[in-house]
Amino acid sequence: MSRLFFRTFPLFLLTFVLAAAAQAQPSALVDEGTFQVSRNGTPIGREAFSIVRSPAPGGQVYLAKGTSAIGERTLTTALGTDSVGVPVTYESLLRERGAMTEQTQGRGRPGRFSVLVQTRSGEAAREYVLNNGAVLLDGNVFHQLYFVALAGPHENYLVVTPGDAKPGRLRYEARPAEPVEIAGRRIVAQRYALVDATGDRYVVSLDSSGRILRVAAPDRGLVALRDDPPP
Repeated sequence: MSRLFFRTFPLFLLTFVLAAAAQAQPSALVDEGTFQVSRNGTPIGREAFSIVRSPAPGGQVYLAKGTSAIGERTLTTALGTDSVGVPVTYESLLRERGAMTEQTQGRGRPGRFSVLVQTRSGEAAREYVLNNGAVLLDGNVFHQLYFVALAGPHENYLVVTPGDAKPGRLRYEARPAEPVEIAGRRIVAQRYALVDATGDRYVVSLDSSGRILRVAAPDRGLVALRDDPPP
């Protein structure tokens, strides 16, 4: 048992839209869908996800659940955040060929986030110091990038990757709008990149409500594209 994001549509305006929607609707399904994941143009798997917003004392909370199946690896995740995307809870379970190989649990308190990672060979505990602009991004999980827009605007983001000894920092860059074709429909998408010293880590295409249409991870040759446009 375990123990345990514009030149044509600025980020601050997108953040305002997200905040206004949160206040207008006390509890709602924010987004759900599936991505096809490809590497260097070859399909390698899928990701299904849902993001729900609910009222909570002092504001709104979000719960994002996902299942990613890539090759023989299946990863299920559940990320809870506060109203600006700072992680509060996290759970993930990684299976390879049906066997559990890694389990992660995370819990937050003001200014801190603690993670316990359990594998077949043992366990490792980490604690991260958080600030505004902190987001959790777990490897090949693409829907969690929704919380970058929710957290904005920030020039830099503190990125918690469960299991890493220290949080990373990624710089935000606006990119020109560009159409994305999904199921035969062309959608003009606003874009941003998260960049480190080696270049683009993520290039994200969003609709006007901040919902993710496409994610590219150039350093790994990965692209996640929605199967269907958001409603």
